Amino acid sequence: MTTLLMFTISLNAIISAVVPLPFPDCQKGPLAAYPICDASLSYRVRAMDLISRMTTTEKITQMVNTAPAIERLGLPGYEWWSEALHGIAYSPGVSFGGDFPSATSFPMPINLGASFNTRIVYQIAQIISTEARAFSNAGRAGLTYFTPNINIFRDPRWGRGQETPGEDPFLTSRYVYALIDGLQKGDDPRYLKIAADCKHFNAYDLENWNGTDRFHFDAIVTDQDLVETFLPPFESCIRDAHVASIMCSYNAINGVPSCANTFELQKIARESYHLDGFVVSDCGAVGTIMDTHHYTKTVQDTVAVALHAGTDLNCGDFYLKHTADALSNKTIVEADIDQALQRNFEVLIRLGYFDSPDGQPYRKYSKTDVNTDVAQVLSVQAAHESIVLLKNQNNGLPLKVDTMAGKKVALIGPTANATILQQGNYYGAAPYIINPIVGFQAVTAGKDIDVQFAYGCEIAGTDTSGFEAALQLARSADYVFFFGGLNQSIEAEGLDRTSITLPGVQMTLLEQVANISKAPIHVVIMSGGGVDLTVARDSPRVDSITWMGYAGQAGGLAIANVIFGLYNPAGRLPVTIYPTDYVNQVSMFNMNMRPGDANPGRTYKFYTGEAVYEFGHGLSYTTFSYDWGQPSKISVIDITTLMKTGYNDRTITDTYRVNVTNTGMVAGDDIVLAYVKATNLPKFIQPPLKQLFGFERIHLNVGETQEVFFPLTIRVLLSVGKDGSTWLHPGTYKIFIGNDAHISCKIKLVGISSRWA
Repeated sequence: MTTLLMFTISLNAIISAVVPLPFPDCQKGPLAAYPICDASLSYRVRAMDLISRMTTTEKITQMVNTAPAIERLGLPGYEWWSEALHGIAYSPGVSFGGDFPSATSFPMPINLGASFNTRIVYQIAQIISTEARAFSNAGRAGLTYFTPNINIFRDPRWGRGQETPGEDPFLTSRYVYALIDGLQKGDDPRYLKIAADCKHFNAYDLENWNGTDRFHFDAIVTDQDLVETFLPPFESCIRDAHVASIMCSYNAINGVPSCANTFELQKIARESYHLDGFVVSDCGAVGTIMDTHHYTKTVQDTVAVALHAGTDLNCGDFYLKHTADALSNKTIVEADIDQALQRNFEVLIRLGYFDSPDGQPYRKYSKTDVNTDVAQVLSVQAAHESIVLLKNQNNGLPLKVDTMAGKKVALIGPTANATILQQGNYYGAAPYIINPIVGFQAVTAGKDIDVQFAYGCEIAGTDTSGFEAALQLARSADYVFFFGGLNQSIEAEGLDRTSITLPGVQMTLLEQVANISKAPIHVVIMSGGGVDLTVARDSPRVDSITWMGYAGQAGGLAIANVIFGLYNPAGRLPVTIYPTDYVNQVSMFNMNMRPGDANPGRTYKFYTGEAVYEFGHGLSYTTFSYDWGQPSKISVIDITTLMKTGYNDRTITDTYRVNVTNTGMVAGDDIVLAYVKATNLPKFIQPPLKQLFGFERIHLNVGETQEVFFPLTIRVLLSVGKDGSTWLHPGTYKIFIGNDAHISCKIKLVGISSRWA
């Protein structure tokens, strides 16, 4: 959201400043006698009452994120902009210090995507919202949080893909439902726990590439891709999870800036998905309507198109500076302002902002509810579950600590001593950060194992002066680990990659270490986006490759536990890892998901090339077998019958039962993935190569069997036409379990092609 061009935030200032954020006094204050303070009235009536007591000038001051106090009404100032992507984060509404020096820092969303565990997403969200309320009660945070980011990780170069759970719309939809549920709901159903904000609406996935930044980018998106890929997570967030707000993005969509896009904000978000809340602009995005997209020519027209499209709250100051002028020249009327404020204040009312703290459990949270033992344990568990073992040649892992007495373990590379790097972006002050070195030392403590570290090189840059020390250590070690990857100077908000290889001289160092070491090499990658690891994958000198993402405050302990077998890895890639040349085959400006001219296709659903590692790939220290829980047969379904279900695409047509057995020697989790592949459709249809429609993470002891259920809904069988319409087509639909199609069966739809919606 923020940029150096628009909003520069000094972290030091945020840390040191304590900005009181008092609640309105509805017991003895000036508002106490008015309907706004009467909890028995509807949200709408209460908000209308408050707005009616403001002058026009006062109303305008409340249309921006940093809203000043209206002292004559006893309305405190309020900062709408707080952040909590994976824990309370530095932002204008959040201040760390005093009794609140830190907050739990969980793994990044890309890690949570790799866990394929919506239960842990919900648990994390519950803790984040509890800590957010505790901060708020101490005047150190607001109640409205500009999180989560649910854009699709469409292109591996995107700098903010790390903020998302990955490339798949179904996975992202399940993630956001669990997250919003955990953030907004709690012990008191009368109130929102906090107000979340799904962003960035819509088709936002470019920062700054090849001379075009996000403020100028016009995303040309087909109706087919909009319906099939970009909208489903927002549908889940708005329609199903009932998020309190959404954020319109910097980019334009098909020529219309997002924050001026009536079709997106009104037709889709409000009318189709029934948004019950407000729309906030990305910070500075109202100004870009005129300044960078040149969609309007005057500030008055800019205010008008944004307000009329449904942008209720301006993160920035454009409304503050220019709304009065728009009102004066009649491009807007005061009712437009009132409507925006109505939506904003209704959310604050739903948060209990204007109600007595007595009887509100959320107003009782305090410093003792931050960084609890439960939160610390969950941060380790989440990191564990997100780690993905990509290669394990010769069963090189896990290491057996009890057989390593007197041995030397070398940790080489620029991410082994990572600290805040493990937090990714949108992070806050963590109570502690355990890096891999400390993690290895903790696991091997008292075992007479010598753990040594050599930096080797920086993440980026060409300095090789550290090679000699690294190679000397590699030559003398019994076990050698290379820790490499990316950081926020490579992938970040405002910064896309131009290459998907290891940056700088990391690969050169890895190759030299592999050549000189007497021991096999184990590679650990810390990154958000995918990195081409073909050389390491194919090298007989590299025994294992592990991706740990940005695993949060306990990431170093988690990776050490995995390496030494104290935790059996089960994470799966939430993205496709492409070969290096992919970036030369398709422009980031090309938004098309399906293959075509100068586009080999995007994500596992449409990529026609050979991936380095596929979406859903991940290994374990044990093995699993799959069997159908019911006889495998070809089901025949008449399209006419499905068309009589009242156009409810969530109608279940069948349920697939899968028996999963741990056939290996150790207990572990398995992530069971269910896909559908459509074949023999009418020739003009170009369906996905395959499509995820179910997943479940389960834990199995040795020899244990569990049954997993996958309901197949009509939605899974729908095809999206080029015009965005959805259809049921006759053809064969293959249902298969696992990336390697361990077991499969078929469905035949018979009848004539029928339009669903």
